[in-house]
Amino acid sequence: LAPGTDIVGAGPAMQKVYKAIGRVAATDATVLIRGESGTGKELAARAIFQHSLRVNRPFLVINCVAIPDTLLESELFGHEKGAFTGANHRRVGKIEQASGGTILLDEIGDMPMNLQAKMLRLLQEKSIERLGGRETIPVDVRIIAATNRDLETLITQGQFREDLYYRLKVITIWLPPLGQRAEDIPLLCDYFLSRYSTELGMDNPGLAKAALHDLQQRNWPGNVRELANTLQKALIFNRGTPISTAEIAQVAGQETPSAKGGPSTEEAIRQWARRQILSQAEGNIFEACMD
Repeated sequence: LAPGTDIVGAGPAMQKVYKAIGRVAATDATVLIRGESGTGKELAARAIFQHSLRVNRPFLVINCVAIPDTLLESELFGHEKGAFTGANHRRVGKIEQASGGTILLDEIGDMPMNLQAKMLRLLQEKSIERLGGRETIPVDVRIIAATNRDLETLITQGQFREDLYYRLKVITIWLPPLGQRAEDIPLLCDYFLSRYSTELGMDNPGLAKAALHDLQQRNWPGNVRELANTLQKALIFNRGTPISTAEIAQVAGQETPSAKGGPSTEEAIRQWARRQILSQAEGNIFEACMD
């Protein structure tokens, strides 16, 4: 993705995102990626990394929500032996492990205030201290942060440091919700159907025109993640013909009259798995008979 590249099939909103990624990727600027949950913030971060000068170095993702507050500091900055109960040896944190590479701080808006101060020091001085240590350790990492939170409101509520906010937003990339870019859905459908049919070892049946129109009319509160899940389930349920509106409605939990009475999505998945197992078993029996 070079600066100014046009992505065939992408709408104007995403064209703007792609061009921003292309321009910022080759720099070492800190990037803040914002958007609703499921809009593809991690994918955007990976695209920046893959087109950066650090592409041959580590890329580590730290989810600030998934790791308990009591462990997050050690996970990021490491600790010295004896820093706390159970710290029986020195541990190198993710920031040191990513030396020369890139770190994505996902859900940065949920980072505890005490760690925000240490993150500010990292961005300002390019150095850290391990938990329980006194040694200043220089580090060379690029920071990309992502959040679906309203950081400006968090600042007014005293839950996010304003100085860190300005350090993170050197470059801000906004990812629009899928409901506002229906023109991107055909391209996304082609991608996900191709990907999942390969992963599942199934033929790609494609989408009926009416089904694609239906997908473009939906609001997609779960954004790209919800669309991907819907297509994966529809593919498993499918019987080899282009995916229909009824199949989309059924797996999306909004059955049409023609879809009622069919198996549930969970049952369709079980049926598909059963067919795969039986097919494999029949193949093994045939090979045994030939032997």
